Amino acid sequence: MMNKLINGKEYLLFLLLFCAGNMYSQQSLGEGSTAPIASPSMASMSRFTDNPVNQVTGQPNINIPVIEIPIQDKNIKNVFNLSYNPVYVWDSNFSASDVGAGWSLFGGSVIYKKIVEELDERYDDISRPEYQKNAFDDFYYYNLPGISGRFQIKRDVVNNTFSLVNMTPNNLKFEYQRSTNTATLKVENFTITDGKGYKYIFDDFDYEMRYDEDFFIPRKGYKSAYFLTKIISPIGKILATYNYDKKSKNRASTGELMYQYCKLKSVDTDLGKVIFDYQFDESLSGTPNDLYSLKKITLKNSLDQIIQTYTFNYITSAEPYEQTLRKRLLSSIVTSNRNDAEIERTTFVYNQENNNFLPTVNNSYCDWPGSAPQSFYTNYKFTNVLEKIISPSKGVTQYEYGNHEYFFEYTQEYLDSILPTYIDSDIQTVVAQPDFQFNRAQSNTYTFTISGDPNKKVGFMFSFIVQGYGETPGTGNPLDPEPEPFHTDFTISSSSGEVLYGKECFPKTIEQAQNTYYGYPGTYTVQFSGPGKSYGIFQIYEIKLKTGPIRKAKNTVHYGHIRLNKIKYYTGINETSPIKTLIYNYDNVEGTGSSGYVFNYDNDSKMSPNDGFIMYKNIKISEAGNGYTRISYLTPDDYPKYQDGGTPQFPVYYYPYYNITKEGLISKKEIYNEQNQLLRSENYTYELNNFTDQVREFYINYGLHLTKPAFVKRISQANKDYTKTGSMVESKKETVINSSNLGPDSIKDITSDGNAIEQQFIYPAGTSGYAHLENAHILSEAVQTINKNNGKTVLNSQVKFANNSLLPTSVVFVNPNDSSTKTSITYDQYDSAGNTRQYTSVSDESTGKGFPSVIIWGYNNTMPIAKIEGATITDIAGLADNIISKSNLDIDAASETELINALDAFRTNTALKKFQITTYTYDPLIGITTLTPPNGVRGIYKYDQNNKLKAVVNVNGNIIQEYKYNIKQP
Repeated sequence: MMNKLINGKEYLLFLLLFCAGNMYSQQSLGEGSTAPIASPSMASMSRFTDNPVNQVTGQPNINIPVIEIPIQDKNIKNVFNLSYNPVYVWDSNFSASDVGAGWSLFGGSVIYKKIVEELDERYDDISRPEYQKNAFDDFYYYNLPGISGRFQIKRDVVNNTFSLVNMTPNNLKFEYQRSTNTATLKVENFTITDGKGYKYIFDDFDYEMRYDEDFFIPRKGYKSAYFLTKIISPIGKILATYNYDKKSKNRASTGELMYQYCKLKSVDTDLGKVIFDYQFDESLSGTPNDLYSLKKITLKNSLDQIIQTYTFNYITSAEPYEQTLRKRLLSSIVTSNRNDAEIERTTFVYNQENNNFLPTVNNSYCDWPGSAPQSFYTNYKFTNVLEKIISPSKGVTQYEYGNHEYFFEYTQEYLDSILPTYIDSDIQTVVAQPDFQFNRAQSNTYTFTISGDPNKKVGFMFSFIVQGYGETPGTGNPLDPEPEPFHTDFTISSSSGEVLYGKECFPKTIEQAQNTYYGYPGTYTVQFSGPGKSYGIFQIYEIKLKTGPIRKAKNTVHYGHIRLNKIKYYTGINETSPIKTLIYNYDNVEGTGSSGYVFNYDNDSKMSPNDGFIMYKNIKISEAGNGYTRISYLTPDDYPKYQDGGTPQFPVYYYPYYNITKEGLISKKEIYNEQNQLLRSENYTYELNNFTDQVREFYINYGLHLTKPAFVKRISQANKDYTKTGSMVESKKETVINSSNLGPDSIKDITSDGNAIEQQFIYPAGTSGYAHLENAHILSEAVQTINKNNGKTVLNSQVKFANNSLLPTSVVFVNPNDSSTKTSITYDQYDSAGNTRQYTSVSDESTGKGFPSVIIWGYNNTMPIAKIEGATITDIAGLADNIISKSNLDIDAASETELINALDAFRTNTALKKFQITTYTYDPLIGITTLTPPNGVRGIYKYDQNNKLKAVVNVNGNIIQEYKYNIKQP
């Protein structure tokens, strides 16, 4: 009978979670957009900035490095990597990116716009009657190598001036060029300068039509994204050029640009080129998929020779039923060598079962979704969620997820309040009494009993199904039409004669009824009535509290949807027993309930509802045989908001340090062995401070909140290590952060024996002699380092940038005893690319003389091919011209032999016989091929077809070193 009851209500499970607050529309080519962020791929990236995706929110941290752009400058590291976010991968309102649902490819630098309610620059014609100088509130997201954040361009509507406000604490400098339109601000391009003085130029753009619900301005074109085109070093050298494939269309009648979409096509550097092959599929218009999909990445050296390729393969999700709503899923990444032979394959496996139907938050038993049985939470899965990663070595990493929980205090008042209805499956259960057969031909009156405290009202449910319409039981056909007139009704009364009125779960019909009642435990009478005779079954369901201690936690799939429960590691795809299992537990430290608390994403607009997420204050990670680690976090509630304006009905709250605390701050970390013995504890305390006084407005549950960009000013760490004998060793560490560039001002370690070891760092800003660095926005590099031991200076070194040079000219040490100085090294000469051509180890401070060395750069000025110790540039004169030209022509084995011969001739040149010379040759982007030291004993470096070093041999072919790799082939 209970199965019949549930099956009769299954259609209500189609009440899905409404996600309007963060909804991003499907991309439709040329039709414009009403989404806050136009591109599905950029919308996917924005969720990493807006929403915490880390351990404190129960999400797996999955990042896969794909390729590094070969940039000669060591200060620039541009790695393309895939990051995974499982939230909303099942929801068709959240589009799949160009690398598949849940995945985002970071590395391609971009500035993209998020529209808050209405487009900022919509009033761009001063002659129109609806023109106004509107306030600006849109946001711009930016991604640079290793840096991401948000900024706004604010408008002073009185003076009609504009200022860019960075909302993320960092030391970036932002500049923009505006169009000729004076009615409003339209940005043509952006330039961002990082703290080391490198400029990122954003010249190319996406263009979109924006549709707002405005009768006067129904459509407006705007630049929805700006793409990185160049990286320029502080000395003006172009380090990398980014090129894009563009799809665009102009209106035939007016020539107006309707849309333009850019996808990265290649990145060119002096060392080589990385080519991105995207497929553009217009048939995906109107589906939850980016119109672009990344198919292949190819790495080439400076000779245009293929080094490696990375192929991206996809499948289409099996769900939902509507094929137009199915998403792109990344199925594998295949790495191939220069001969197009497969080297490695990484495979991704997703859940393809469809049981995404979510119970609503609070409903009665009659409304079913709110009363999802416990089995729902233990058995449910979300479609399209990543479950396995199969590595190139065929090892398997398996992710097991579960539902979130949040802390809930079950007070007696709450327990009493839920007695009437089944609304909390965590502590309530429904117990079915045996079926009651009724036959109105025999009797219209039946009794049943409800158990419990006779002094406290409880809830129960009555359900009946009519199986016959006056026929003799067992001989009638249930499919026969009912005779007229016919009607079956009932009333339920208590032993005292009180008639109970229940809540109907479904409209009462001639065939069945289902109602909930609220009354005192005891005996009840059900009286059937109505014309005609009938027979059937009725059943009573008692709503009870579960036995045993009440756990202070509520199950939910509404806040963040899924959380990581386990990670299992297998040595092979056919293995059934993992070699390692990590188990994640999110209970509070006391073990009495969940440590999770509900927070809301901070909305930029009050027009859309907030979606919630869970943050856990305590996480326990266990591994069988290796004990466990317990980590405690600080969350926004540890720095509580307070009212700062508004009215009692509509208060305005100030939320201090919100940009930091919403990511979670570790407060304690404890490591235990398998016997539950504490091995190590780490306690963290923080001093937080505002980075600027710029106030940011955001909304939580439609309420206005204020905050300021904040940063961690000081981190103090106290460590305790415990031995097996019970003794304890203490140490401390304190880091103070510079408020202007977010680098360390000082790092202080107090060892277990009480010694205080400290490093202090001085930066260019405000330091005498370094104004030209500050003007070039070179702020992050320390120009002076002071080492102290128990407060006494033991080392003081300075990096000099003389004669307004933006490159180091010398390193000087200051004697801590008498403040005298000694120059240890001078950088005498650089080339136009910033490569060091000559440096000198100084031995005579008074004359500056010392031991010089010269470096000869070849391969089109990208690699050192010779080091001459003891020589100066004057000594070399034009003797290196031949080896430089030969290196520029080194494209194969024959040309490399010519280069080696030229290098040998250079080494044995009688004009250089008094110098120590080391020479080098290379296979560009693979590695060094020969190294010949001053003694002439050459080492030859051999690589396999996969570009891995396999051996170092001498000129006779004898192996000096050999390398072996244990990699299973696909």
